Amino acid sequence: MGKIVVFGGTSEGRKFAEIFSGCSLEIFLCVVSEYGASLLPEAKNIHVHTGAMNENEMEKFLREYTPDYCLDATHPYAEEASDNILTCCSHLKIPCIRITREQEELESMDIYYKDSIEEAVEFLQNTEGNVFLSTGSKNLEKFALLKNYKERCIARVLPTLEVMKKCKELGFEGKNLIGMQGPFTKEMNVLMLRESNAAWLVTKNSGRAGGFLEKCEAAKEVGAKVLVIGRKAEKSKNQMTLSDAVTLIQERYHIKYKRYVYMVGIGVGDTRYMTKQAREILEECDVIIGAKRMLAACNFQGKKPQFESYKKEEIVHFLDAHQEYKKACIVYSGDVGFYSGAKGMTGLLKEYEVHQVTGISSPVFFLNQLNIPWEQVRLISCHGQNGNLLQEIKGHAKVCTLLGKEDDIKNISRELLKFGMDQVKITVGEKLSYPTERIIMGYPKDFAEETIDALSVALFENKDYHKEIQSGILDEEFFRGQVPMTKGEVRAIAIRKLQLEKDSIVYDIGAGTGSISIEAAQICTEGKVYAIEQKDEAVELLEKNKHQFQACNMEIVKGEAPDVLENLESPTHAFIGGSNGRIKEILKEIQRKNPKIRVVISAIAIETIAEAQKLKEEYPDMEIVQIQISKAQKLGRYHLMKGQNPVYLFSFGGKK
Repeated sequence: MGKIVVFGGTSEGRKFAEIFSGCSLEIFLCVVSEYGASLLPEAKNIHVHTGAMNENEMEKFLREYTPDYCLDATHPYAEEASDNILTCCSHLKIPCIRITREQEELESMDIYYKDSIEEAVEFLQNTEGNVFLSTGSKNLEKFALLKNYKERCIARVLPTLEVMKKCKELGFEGKNLIGMQGPFTKEMNVLMLRESNAAWLVTKNSGRAGGFLEKCEAAKEVGAKVLVIGRKAEKSKNQMTLSDAVTLIQERYHIKYKRYVYMVGIGVGDTRYMTKQAREILEECDVIIGAKRMLAACNFQGKKPQFESYKKEEIVHFLDAHQEYKKACIVYSGDVGFYSGAKGMTGLLKEYEVHQVTGISSPVFFLNQLNIPWEQVRLISCHGQNGNLLQEIKGHAKVCTLLGKEDDIKNISRELLKFGMDQVKITVGEKLSYPTERIIMGYPKDFAEETIDALSVALFENKDYHKEIQSGILDEEFFRGQVPMTKGEVRAIAIRKLQLEKDSIVYDIGAGTGSISIEAAQICTEGKVYAIEQKDEAVELLEKNKHQFQACNMEIVKGEAPDVLENLESPTHAFIGGSNGRIKEILKEIQRKNPKIRVVISAIAIETIAEAQKLKEEYPDMEIVQIQISKAQKLGRYHLMKGQNPVYLFSFGGKK
C-alpha cells in the first residue's frame, strides 16, 4: 500500500484528496487551519493533520510516515513553507513534487507588475484613487504604510475572528473592510469594486484556481487598474501541474477510477428554467465545459474550473489532459437531443461513462407560449440554410425553427416574397425566457427589413402548403423558349435511375430549361440541386422556372463543366444532359469529389452515345437503357403515333 503526504489546504490539495479518496493509497494531508481541514473529503484513506509546521516539525512528520512521495500543494506565495518542504525531502531522499498553477496570460488590460508588496506600496504612494486589496491578511500591515490608507484602502479578507481582530488593530474596519470567503465570480468582483469606487485592484497572480482571471476581468469592466505582485519563480526542479501529478500517481500505483461526463442541456436561457437535475450536476461536478454564453449561464457556480470550447475534439483533448477531473459537465443550450452540439460526442468519449441530461428546448418553450401542440409542428434548425427552410415551409402547415443570425428573419422573409409565398404567417420569439423577451407576429413584408436577436425562434404557418411532393410535372408547365428540354416520360425514368434521397446533393450538368433540376429539387427537400448551364437563354429560363416552381434549394451556376465545379460542394448524384464532348473530364472531376457518386448520362446524338458507350469497360456496373417514346397525333379522322428521338440513359455508381 502506497503512502503520499500532501502539504497544503489549497484547491489543488483538496482536489488531489478528492480524486484518490476511497482508493488503496494512504493520503496524509497537512493543512494550517481548522477551516481548511473542514473542506477536505472524508474517507478511510484520508488522514488530516491540522496546524502550521516549521522545518524540524515537517522533517519529524515525514520521518514518522515515510511516504513514497511528498506533494507540495501550498499556496504559490507560501515561499518559506515550500523551501522547508524541499529541504526536508532532500534530507530524507523523498521524491518531492511541487504542484504549480497555470499562469493567466492577459492582454489588452491595464496591468502593472511589482516584485514585492514593499514595491507595490511604494508605487501606490504616487497614485490617486481608492485601492482594493485582495491579497489577504498575512501582509496587510505593509499596506498600512500607505499615506491615507484608512481612507484609500479597502481590504477583502477571510471572515475569521483572528483575521478580523488583526484588521481592526491595523485600522481596517467599517466600509473599508470586507470579510468574505470565496470563491468570487467576476460579477461579485465587479459589484465590490464599484461599491468601493476602486481605482486600483491589488492582487497576486495565483492562477485560475485563485480567481486571478475573474479579478482582472472585473477590474477591466469597471475601469480600475490592476497592480499584480509578481510570483517568485519556483525553486523545485520537479514541478508538475495537478493533472500531471495525478497521472503520475495513477500510473505508479496502477490506480484506475471511473470518470464521468455529463452532457447537460441547460435550457432555454434564463436559469429559472434549468432543471433541478442540471443544477445538481453543475454543483457536484469538478469542471464545467462549454461555449462562452453557456458558461456565463453557469456563473452561479462561482470560480469552479471552466474550459471555454464548443469543439468536440478540443473538449476530448482537454479531458484527456486533465485526469484530475473525475466528474466533468459539458453544457449545451436547450436540450441535448434537439439539433445540439452534443450530437456525436458520446462516440468520442469511449473512455468515460457518459450521461445525457435533458433540458427545455427553445422551440418547445416557444410553442407552449403560443398554445400550439408541438407534435403538430415540423421542428428544424435553420443554421443559415434558408433554401431548405423554404422547402420545409412549402411542404408543411407549421414549421418552427431555431435561428442563428441577426439577419436570418430578414433574409428568409425576402426569399418568401421572392418566391411568391407572401401569405405565410410569421411569429418570432426573441430572447425567450429573459426579461427582454419579445414575441412579434406578421407576414414576410413586415419582416423584410427586420433585424432580430440571433437567439430567436420562428414559427411559419402556411395555409397553402403542398401535402405531397410535386413530381411528374407536365411539360407545358415549364418555361421553354427555344432551349431543348428533357421530356416528361424520359424525366420520369431518369429521375428513377438517379435514385435520389431527401438529402441528396445533385449536379444537373447542361441543365437547359431546368426540368430535371426542378423535379430533383422537389424530392431533395433537405439537400440541394446545382443547375449548371453556360448558355444565356437557358440561364434566363432556369431563373424563371426556379421561381415558377418555388425551387428554393436550387442554385443556378453559369458556366461550362467541369470548369465551374471545383468550388461547389461534393455531390452525391449527377445528371449529365449536356457535356460538349467533355464527359470524361466531367466524370473525373465529380468522382474526385465523391468516388461513390451516382451518375446518369442522357444521350441523343450519335457522337454522345458513342462517347458514353466507351465508358462501359471502365464502369462494368453501367446499365444502358434506350427509350423510344411515341405520342398520338391527330391526322384528319385518324390518330397516328409520332415517334420522338430515341434517348439513351447510361447509369452507374452510387451506394454499394
